[in-house]
Amino acid sequence: MIPIKIETLLEGRKVEQNRIEYKAGFNPSEVVHTVCAYANDIAGVDGGYLVLGVQTEKGLPVLPPVGLPEELLDDIQLKIFQYCNKIEPRYIPKIDIVEYKGVHLVYLKCAAGDAGPYQAPMDVYSKKEAGKEQDRTMKYWIRPASLTTEAKQSELAELFEKFAAIPFVDRINNKASMEYIRRGYVEDFIRESNSSLIEELNIRSLEDLLISEEVAEEKDEGIVIKNIGLLMFGERPDKLIPGSKIELVRFHDKEAEASDFTEKTFYGPIWKQVRDALDYIKTTVIEEKVVKVDGKAEAERFFNYPYNALEEAVVNAVLHKNYREDVPVEIRIYLDQIQIINFPGPDRYIDMEKFAAGKIRARRYRNPKIGEFFKEIDLSEKKSTGITKILRELRKNGSPLPEFETDADRTYMITTIRQHEGFEVENKNFGQKNDRSLTEVLTEVLPQKNYNKVLPIIEYLEKNGEITPQAAEMVIGKSKSTVYRYLSMLVKTGYVEVSGSTNNAVYKVLI
Repeated sequence: MIPIKIETLLEGRKVEQNRIEYKAGFNPSEVVHTVCAYANDIAGVDGGYLVLGVQTEKGLPVLPPVGLPEELLDDIQLKIFQYCNKIEPRYIPKIDIVEYKGVHLVYLKCAAGDAGPYQAPMDVYSKKEAGKEQDRTMKYWIRPASLTTEAKQSELAELFEKFAAIPFVDRINNKASMEYIRRGYVEDFIRESNSSLIEELNIRSLEDLLISEEVAEEKDEGIVIKNIGLLMFGERPDKLIPGSKIELVRFHDKEAEASDFTEKTFYGPIWKQVRDALDYIKTTVIEEKVVKVDGKAEAERFFNYPYNALEEAVVNAVLHKNYREDVPVEIRIYLDQIQIINFPGPDRYIDMEKFAAGKIRARRYRNPKIGEFFKEIDLSEKKSTGITKILRELRKNGSPLPEFETDADRTYMITTIRQHEGFEVENKNFGQKNDRSLTEVLTEVLPQKNYNKVLPIIEYLEKNGEITPQAAEMVIGKSKSTVYRYLSMLVKTGYVEVSGSTNNAVYKVLI
């Protein structure tokens, strides 16, 4: 159902007339062009509405409307779905069949899209045939005022800039509702950030608080929630933004990690996920050692892992993750190291040597809004200081410097923090080679669910001895980022090695 009633729309209340288009009949190409234009929302008015079955005079609806034949309504609705599928990227408006003063209308709500710019064919009846790169002419459609038109060159530049300038977390989530938000999280954050809103917590509605925090907006149909609102105050943001969680795996025995490991998943607001994951590490993993040194009055104190360095690494992973991707932040705790993994990695323009030395300053930030919120509750410091803090805390503790791993395409980032040398690893047999098959060995090394995921790759390696990322994509039918994660998982077992650059990498069996 479209929240704004058709009566309200036709009477010109709440919605400006330049955001409404009326058509007496159904012309598929014209409808798709208008839908595409509303999705592009070049005027920044949050899309618009389209009503079929209404004649116009000087842009205003002629009432009572002529309506549409009842026997054609299902066919029209089906064709709207069919032809809107030709919009690239895919965009489908909300569609409703309504009755008004004895006639039937087709009513469309076309919210501003968040994955554009969008384009649609000049003629929706044209077909794209196999073997021909482009048989239909695609155009970017816009509504700079109350008329749908093809975007000119200068308008195209503006359109691309518009979509490039809106980070994903700042965009409206059309599936979200107030049911996904928990007031307790909003109040906890406001109190912890010492906001001026503290004095108004008892008199402000939840909707008012969200608007004040700029994580929601008031639109024609009511309150709409941005992705940042779900991430910061949602009970389970991962239900609408699937990758917004932290998965932690702790291996207790390197020789037989498949049978002795702990898994935990942290849900809720992303700032609470960070806190909960770090609390778990602090209480169950971090240890302090005191060593008496001959000739010195004071003993040496150090930790296996300095908490502040781990905190910064986890915060960085959550802060710089691409929330479009259905891949969570991962924390993998081994006996001698902790790895924090997020997707994607740093932008390509960043020099990794300077990055590892803490001497790089980003030109742009993936999720600046999250960074601002994190700073309000002291989870993050100034921009571009994260790596510097990790280095400082590790040096202060006497720990090895961190390792930062990514690929040429920067599809992932693995931050490895190794245990202080003063803490010995009891089990030294991990990774020893033997005469058994790869399948036999990996059934013992990998957790069962991970083994099942990579089994097609393992079988390919058993048969061929090596595999490329491109072949792995064909074998398992997953995305490039997932394939690299699976291949990295196999390399970490010590029974598969990788050689060559990212685009020409080859993964080979070592046993």
